[in-house]
Amino acid sequence: MATLDLDEELLKDEELVANIKNLDHSIVDIEALLESRMNVDYNSLSMEDKIKHDLLIAFTLNSLYWVYLRLGGIDPTTHSIKRELDRIKSTMDMAKGAMAKKNMLRVDKKAAERFIDNALWTPEDKKRRSQNMEKPNKKIKFDENGDPSK
Repeated sequence: MATLDLDEELLKDEELVANIKNLDHSIVDIEALLESRMNVDYNSLSMEDKIKHDLLIAFTLNSLYWVYLRLGGIDPTTHSIKRELDRIKSTMDMAKGAMAKKNMLRVDKKAAERFIDNALWTPEDKKRRSQNMEKPNKKIKFDENGDPSK
């Protein structure tokens, strides 16, 4: 009879009932997410998508285990799951850095060398260039018929 009174008392606590309903909805959402990710054809994924998939599954399962420990009254900060979650987070950061590096803009080295060479000219370079270049803008004289004369 005492347990019946306790159950009725707990059902009257609106905040507790709301939290339990929220937990139930969250569990359903997590199940749907995991089910959708587990049904993916892993071999057809690109390397980048495989990395994202593996990290998502590992982080989700370890986070769920963290919650399980918390619900069981065990302090997860002293458990080995803490190190595992930290390792997964550092791997996520490394993967994010590698993916960002892949999408970075590349420098055209030959064009950069040309810009630098032209920007850092010296008077000697100017003399060398003027000697190598033929002067194309010579004055051309024309005769009475309009033909160029030499």
